[in-house]
Amino acid sequence: MRRFFRIEFMLFAIVALLGVNAVNVHATTNYKKQYYKTIKTNDGIRQAIKTAKKQLKKLGYEKNATAVQIMSDANDQIRYANHVRAKAEKLAKSGKYKAAYLWAYQEFQYLVKAVVKLHVIQNLITSKK
Repeated sequence: MRRFFRIEFMLFAIVALLGVNAVNVHATTNYKKQYYKTIKTNDGIRQAIKTAKKQLKKLGYEKNATAVQIMSDANDQIRYANHVRAKAEKLAKSGKYKAAYLWAYQEFQYLVKAVVKLHVIQNLITSKK
């Protein structure tokens, strides 16, 4: 009976240790996947921002003082996003995908703020015409 208990306990300990490692690997893989998904989304937003800025330049947003101030704020948000992106990439290179994902999501938030400001400029300019 005692021998059976020892074997059963050893099997339980081995399975428990393997289970903990499997959970950690799964969590790391999930954050890695989420990180790359967020980076891909952010790259798409950055492309949309470039297109919107070109369009606003064609519309002549520089003639409107309020639009110029809002564009300055949008550019600040983009600079913050660039700074955060560098942190995320550095963490991803070192394999810290949870922290990298969180910084990439912070980049997403800054980019969304910039997009909102660009939409405000567009609405401001088109409503005046």
